[in-house]
Amino acid sequence: MKSHLRSILSAGLALSLAPLAIATSAETTPNYLIANNDYSLGNSATFYTISGATLQQKAVVQTGGAGNDGIGSVATKRLTVLRNPVQACVFVADANTSDIAAIDIDTLKVTGRFLRSSTDDDRASGLGVVNNGKYLYANFSGSQTIGTFQVLPGCRLAFVGDTAATGLSGGAIEDMAVNRNLLVVTYLDGSIESFNVASGSPVSNGDLEFSTSGTHGSYPSGVDLSADGHFAIFGDGASTPTAEVSDVSSGKLTPTVVYSKLGQGQSSFSIWLSPDEKLLYMSDFSSGQVIAASFDKATGALSPGCSSAVLSGFNTKWSFTAGLTTASALGSGSIVFVAEPDASFGAIHVIEKSGGVCTLTEAPYSPVMEKHTITLESVAAYPPRRF
Repeated sequence: MKSHLRSILSAGLALSLAPLAIATSAETTPNYLIANNDYSLGNSATFYTISGATLQQKAVVQTGGAGNDGIGSVATKRLTVLRNPVQACVFVADANTSDIAAIDIDTLKVTGRFLRSSTDDDRASGLGVVNNGKYLYANFSGSQTIGTFQVLPGCRLAFVGDTAATGLSGGAIEDMAVNRNLLVVTYLDGSIESFNVASGSPVSNGDLEFSTSGTHGSYPSGVDLSADGHFAIFGDGASTPTAEVSDVSSGKLTPTVVYSKLGQGQSSFSIWLSPDEKLLYMSDFSSGQVIAASFDKATGALSPGCSSAVLSGFNTKWSFTAGLTTASALGSGSIVFVAEPDASFGAIHVIEKSGGVCTLTEAPYSPVMEKHTITLESVAAYPPRRF
């Protein structure tokens, strides 16, 4: 979906009874919010230091490539963060130049721009990226291929090869999620598919299918996977906040179970599971809201949680919500950031109470302007969630 607007990058949800705090694995580990600015006249990634309930710009790192100003879906993840005992990296999609820029998070320097094959093309609906620690997967929407890159020391990539990936009605990939040896994708035509990536390159599990909601005129968009790889969760474009869940414990998709009326708002294209897997954060594209639905990681069941009010600046400073992430890699995530194209970000504090009850309240400083983009749709955090 193309936006002609600047982007709002939402700052946060504090999900705790205690005062807002950011959990990090070590005192020296920085806590960053990172934005792919996706700018066609010269792309960059903005790093913000997260400190309590505030954000401070740390650096703007030029990738050397060019973005595409948000052409494509708001659910597409346009950057991905890797952290292991050896290195910490963020990989940023440069859609218009069809490359992936790698940034060393310790130095905030670009380590290189890594190219796809000569036949890969992402200009139709943008370029999404995910990683499982060993390999990075890039969906090239124009050529309808998944490019596989091996992750090398020094935050570098080596191109491995391409895998054809087309939906049942000819759609390109919209979003992807990967967990260990399972890669799950959604297509722009409403179909879904999973791939085995045990050997690196994706091999289809033979389960290309339309989701259950597709028979009722709404389709899955964003996708996330539970920590143990048992469930694939899909955000849905229905008129009420809706998500679908597939049991993938067998290693392939099963028919999705539809959970509707999970809160107020509509068109929950983008989703993000909290680090403790108790809440599914949903970005309500058409209503300018964020939802936290309750998730049972044992059964995969979803139930209504809480909804924010319409966020400040909706339909005046910005027009829709996009991608989500959480500030902390632990617990509820502490703060949820939601991209809000035009060019700023809003902050929502989440207070979780007993019995699954919660409240979502926007922070007084929200929205915050991001000046290095005209349509920001994807954000990520460092340290990343463990899955």
